Amino acid sequence: MSQTININMGEMAVGHNDTKIRTGSIGSCVVIVLYDEIAKVGGMAHAMLPSRKEKNTDVMSEASLSINTPEAVAKYVDESVDRLVKEIEAIGGKRERFQAKLIGGSRMFKILSGDKHGIGYQNIEAARSRLEELGILIESEETGGTVGRLAELNLVNGLVDVSTKM
Repeated sequence: MSQTININMGEMAVGHNDTKIRTGSIGSCVVIVLYDEIAKVGGMAHAMLPSRKEKNTDVMSEASLSINTPEAVAKYVDESVDRLVKEIEAIGGKRERFQAKLIGGSRMFKILSGDKHGIGYQNIEAARSRLEELGILIESEETGGTVGRLAELNLVNGLVDVSTKM
């Protein structure tokens, strides 16, 4: 029997086999999806901001402490990527097999977003940068633009269904 997990902004979830993970209201936020095709495990994070302004510890150490706790949230892109990696590895995924997909990073309000340096653009760049640092290939993207989106990850096959909302 398949299970569907709904996540909101600033949240994340991982799963395996016949689980689906979905989120909506993707505007300037970026949704990071990681999937291991061999183990059929993966996860999704709906991150709101590129990075925490002040860091008292390295992100990987903090992610290790937060697995399976209420603090395992996904507010910041860089921390979200690290937490997803740790949590997917904890259920059998192998980082060297992960493939990433990115969704979001829109300019929802032109007056607030500016040009290519608005929050949506910064979120996308933060995700790309952290994934590259970890050696994780970005398989595909549905990013930028001026529209909202919904996304659903199917862990049977790793496909992500993205719907555009105008």
